Amino acid sequence: MGGVRPDGDVGQLKTQKENIMNIYTTTTIELPNAFPGNKKYNFARASNNGTLISVILDESGSMRHAQSSTIAGFNEFVQGQKATEGAGRAYLTVTKLNAPHIHTLYKNKPIENVEPLTERDYQPSGGTNLNDAIGAAIMNVDSVLKAVPESERPGVIIVIMTDGEENASREYTNAQIKEMVAAGEAADYTFLFLGANIDAFSVGSAYGMSALNTVSYNTNDMVSTMSSISASTSAMRGGKFAGMNTQQLYASGTTTAGWKDTAEDTITTTTVKVRGAKKRGS
Repeated sequence: MGGVRPDGDVGQLKTQKENIMNIYTTTTIELPNAFPGNKKYNFARASNNGTLISVILDESGSMRHAQSSTIAGFNEFVQGQKATEGAGRAYLTVTKLNAPHIHTLYKNKPIENVEPLTERDYQPSGGTNLNDAIGAAIMNVDSVLKAVPESERPGVIIVIMTDGEENASREYTNAQIKEMVAAGEAADYTFLFLGANIDAFSVGSAYGMSALNTVSYNTNDMVSTMSSISASTSAMRGGKFAGMNTQQLYASGTTTAGWKDTAEDTITTTTVKVRGAKKRGS
């Protein structure tokens, strides 16, 4: 009673204690993430060896009335980019949103090889899965850049066009897209958000856009809209090629140059020339 245990018993107790401690120190319990929207994004950084232009094009049912004008306007946009000089090469990716689908029409295709859009390529229907389209487009840009050495990467311009608010996404929330946009801007991705039939500035703000890179447009005049987008894109390409970063482009008004009377001045200062360009209203 109360005596000292034999050495063998002490050794056995010690071994049991070590085994128990090993169990506690090596067992890992995996718990589900209760806040999946808090994921941190770290995208590949863009450079200025030409420009990857990623266009998110609304193909939802509400765009049916503007099918022909959107096709004509998009083709004018492409022609404008083919004609842009002094900004390096351009590559085009087009992501169409048409809930429940997301379609990639072109992926990192040299602009000179892009063929005209046709009614077969653009058939509006379905809902507006805008979040999923933006998320898919940003992830695609990231994958393209990661496959290229940083010193050889292009600049990045992401143009988002929608005529309605988000109503059908399954993969991404507004909060996640806002995080992705912020991470994209930190990696020098430049965004231009265009909204029609909505409060573009309110919707854009929910994604982290500011008044410096948000524009309201009219679906009844898609040819003029796409012409303005082309002018802004050419100005942004020239700015990036000259070494301007995303925040400098925003602050200078270059991202919305196509909607300003001073568009040609902006284009000139960023050493971009568009063959056959005319003054607005001429």
